[in-house]
Amino acid sequence: MRPEPEIAIDGIGALHRVDNADRERVRAWRNAPAVRAAMYTRHEISPAEHEAWWARHMSDPARHMFIAALDGVMLGVVSFTRPLGAKNASWAFYAAPQAPRGAGRRMEALALELAFGPMGVETLACEVRVENVRVIALHDMFGFAPAGEITRETPEGRVIAVQLILTSQTWAARRAGVLAQFGHSGGAS
Repeated sequence: MRPEPEIAIDGIGALHRVDNADRERVRAWRNAPAVRAAMYTRHEISPAEHEAWWARHMSDPARHMFIAALDGVMLGVVSFTRPLGAKNASWAFYAAPQAPRGAGRRMEALALELAFGPMGVETLACEVRVENVRVIALHDMFGFAPAGEITRETPEGRVIAVQLILTSQTWAARRAGVLAQFGHSGGAS
């Protein structure tokens, strides 16, 4: 049984904080070929590498990771990095390999509702590899604006990404229209 959700929206889904029972599931999802193709590092993550990452992540108060679910079906992972007391945060997500079509849209709506609602974020940023045009277009639909290209040095070489920014004001202006696409008109439950 999952813990109570951090946020839930009827017909869209819910975000539940990860716990240690999710450890191997998160590694398996991260190692799925479609997920690895969108990440900065694309190698398969070993159990030892994942254990070290998991320990760092779970002990860092600036990091928040959630499992997105809809009607008992796990959609994927949503994570935020937000230093304590900061009004700015960054986020990332990836769908589970078996997630139904539209999972990314649902996870993004849930993430934005959590960030700009209970978390009190004013500016939310993300980075997307330049060749990942589908995800860039998805973020654009939600109101994210490009803030420039950045280069990341990874063990696998140089990666160019687009940094995207969304403010709480832009989300407030777009929110009703975005949620209406899901047949939802109100706030989170």
